[in-house]
Parts: sequence; C-alpha cells; structure tokens
Amino acid sequence: MNQNQLAREERRLKKQRRKNMIKSGVAIFLALLLVGMALAPIFGQSNDTVDEDYKGFIDFILSTIHQSYYEDVSTRDLIDGAYKGIFRSMDPYSTYFTPAEYDQFNTSVEGEFGGIGATVTEGQKGYVEVVAPIKGTPAAAAGLMPGDRIMKIDGEDAAGFSTEQAVSRIRGKESTPVTLTLGRDGVAEPFDVTIVRDIIVITSVEYEILEEGIGYIALISFSEKTNKEFDAAMAHMANNNIDKLIVDVRNNPGGLLNVAIYVSDYFVPEGEEIVRISYKEGSDRIYRANRAKSPMDLVVLTNRGSASASEIFAGSIQATGAGTVIGERSFGKGTVQNLMPLSNGGAVKLTTAEYKLKDGIKVHGVGITPNIEVGKMVMRDALAPLVPANGPTTLNVYAAQQRLALMGYDVTADGSFTQSTREAVKAFQEANGLEVSTRLNIPTLEAIERVISNPSAVQLEAAIDYLLNK
Repeated sequence: MNQNQLAREERRLKKQRRKNMIKSGVAIFLALLLVGMALAPIFGQSNDTVDEDYKGFIDFILSTIHQSYYEDVSTRDLIDGAYKGIFRSMDPYSTYFTPAEYDQFNTSVEGEFGGIGATVTEGQKGYVEVVAPIKGTPAAAAGLMPGDRIMKIDGEDAAGFSTEQAVSRIRGKESTPVTLTLGRDGVAEPFDVTIVRDIIVITSVEYEILEEGIGYIALISFSEKTNKEFDAAMAHMANNNIDKLIVDVRNNPGGLLNVAIYVSDYFVPEGEEIVRISYKEGSDRIYRANRAKSPMDLVVLTNRGSASASEIFAGSIQATGAGTVIGERSFGKGTVQNLMPLSNGGAVKLTTAEYKLKDGIKVHGVGITPNIEVGKMVMRDALAPLVPANGPTTLNVYAAQQRLALMGYDVTADGSFTQSTREAVKAFQEANGLEVSTRLNIPTLEAIERVISNPSAVQLEAAIDYLLNK
C-alpha cells in the first residue's frame, strides 16, 4: 500500500470512528432526555420531579441532528436508540424490542426458527454469555458450554453487544455457517467454533424408563405446552409402577413462572411454599403446593445451564425436602420479567420482581447448590491410566477408585481393594446392567471409563446410584 492509499485509509478510519462516536453520543444523550417522558405512555408518570422541558429538548435535539449531522438518520432510529439506552442502565434482563426484534422474539416463543440452539444473556465481562445449549441442537453438538463468552461473531468484535444484537447475528438461514470466537474459563486463549445453522424446534419434555425400573424425565424448557406433556410423562410413570424418578433440568434455561409452579406442585408437600415473588412496593405473593405429593423418590439433576424456572423447580424440591438435587451449582437467575407490547409494534421486557424460595432463600446471583455435587470432568490428565485387564491390579484399582469417587460413590482412592471399593463396584455394576460381582473385570473397567468420559453420564450415574441405595 503506497503513501496515498495509507492516507486515504487513515482518513476513512477516522471518519468511521467519528461517525460511531456521534451515533453513540446521540443515543446516550437522547436516552437521558427521554427518561422523563418517552416511556410515560408505558409506565405512567414518574414520581421524580423535573424542571426541564423535555419535549422542547427532544424537538431541539432531533431538529439539530436532522439539520447538521453529516448523514441522513431517521427519527425512528434515534428514538429506538434512546429507548435502548434507557434499558441498558438497568439489569441484563430488561430490554426494549424494536418491532423487528419483537417479531423475532415471538418466533422464538412459537418454538421454531433458524439458528444454532443456544440461549444467551448479557454477561459480567463485557460479552454475551451462553446460558445453555439446547439439547439436540447444533450448539449442543458443537460443544458450547454454559458460561462461554461470545467474543466475536463471524469475525466481528462482539464486545458490548446486547443479547438482541448477538442473537440477530447468530440466527440466520438454515444450512448456513456462523463462526463464534469463544472465551471459556480454564482455557487460556479464545478459540473458534463454526456451527451450521438449522431449523430449531424447541421441544419441552422427554421421558423414558431406565434400567432397574427408574423413571427419567428431561425438562428441556418450561413453555406453554410443558404442563400437558409433563402430565403425560407422569401418567406413564404411574402406569408402569415407577417409584423412583429422576427429573433432569440440566441446560434448561427456564421459561414460564406458572409452569415451574405447576411442575413443582407434583412433588412439594401439600401446603408447603413453592416460591414467593417479591415486588418493589414490598408486597410478596406466595405460591404453595395445593395437591397431594407424588410418592416417588425424587432426584433433580442440575448444572450451570439450569436457570430461572429450572431453579424455582430444583430449589423448591430442595428447600422443602421433597427430593435430592445432584449435579452442579445452577446459573443463579432469580428475577421475574414482564413483557409489555407497545403501540409502535415493539415491546418492553422489564424486570418487575425477584423470586425467593421457602424461608426467604435467595437465588439471584447465588444459584442452587446441589445436595450432592458431581462436577464436570475437565482434567482428564489428572487421573491415573486405566488399562482394562482381568484381575485387580493395584494401578487399575487406584484408577477405578478415582473414577468411582468422581461419580459420587463412597470410596477412597488408595489402591487397596477394600470392602468399600467392592461395594462401590457392585453398585456400579447394578446401575449399569452388568453382571453383578465385586470383581474389576474387563467389562466393568470398560464401563467405568465409558461413563467417566461423559460428564452428563457421570451425573446421571450418581443419581441412579443414589436412588438404588436409598
């Protein structure tokens, strides 16, 4: 590139920076001006007293921009930018939707759209973060994890992006690729993941009967169709005489409050508090269980991707002693949002309350800590090698003990084939449909390695073992 080209490029970059600064300044300035009146038709009059003539200021600013700004800019874009600036001063879950964004939001709620299948939220480090990949979607297949920071989208720096900005760029036509640059705790450098978009159909409930007669229900979301589908799942369990049940809310980002209450009501003892909603004026609304408790022994599986309505469900079960929570600490979203459509075709999503569990247990920013913590296996190199061979060699005993302990079995890794180790091996064999013995034979060692290689399987294994030994 010659001197003239360099000079032109430098002028172009300065012009672009100046343009961006002006737009940002205009949006922020308008946001401040519109606080007192732009949202008055939505929320009513503010209690704050102000002396400024906001209508006059707004007319002056809009007139000045239209007359003097070096490019044409629509009044609608300026007002939308002002609305967004107002909501950006609040929590990450309150937002203003433009009409186009609201249409996109409604498409998501209806349950089918082109994208990768991951819920996201504005994080604490300047980037939108993954709450959870949705089961069976391209995001889950690509290995996205709760807490991943989306640093770039197709090479575009995503620092400071709102949730809506990130979603609008990630979604797209089926069969087209999108490349995300991710930051992940425990990984030194950001890395790229290319995901091919698909039509995302959000399901709600899946269920089956596992070996040993344990029922399994996966709650994928808390949506409008969940109540009916959960009723069907529970009827299936009753018809098959199931008395031990696992309800899995891992990577479930939440959904409707009333649905979380409905599902919890199956298990929380009648009359006990499920959740209380605390509003600004200091009034609380308490929801209690109002039907007979299911007699099933219950385990709830959680992980970092369990959020909002999932935490109401898991937390109510734990707080009332209705079951046992196994897995990882949940996300920690304990606020309630209301959606208010606007006359311009857009909408406002506003945080209006915080929910708490029995005895005032706080969830927001805290999460649900499981009764039995079974974490993800990320440090594989910290485990002793396991070499399948008949006979309890000291190295294999030690390696098996490490893995069984990580699955939640009561065993100490010391290389000695103790009675507690024999009992753990027997319990593992029972839970995995193996020939029951106390021997560390090849099928048992291979099954231990297979289970430990799958973090989800490790947590599920711990739940099965707990129910079998209850």
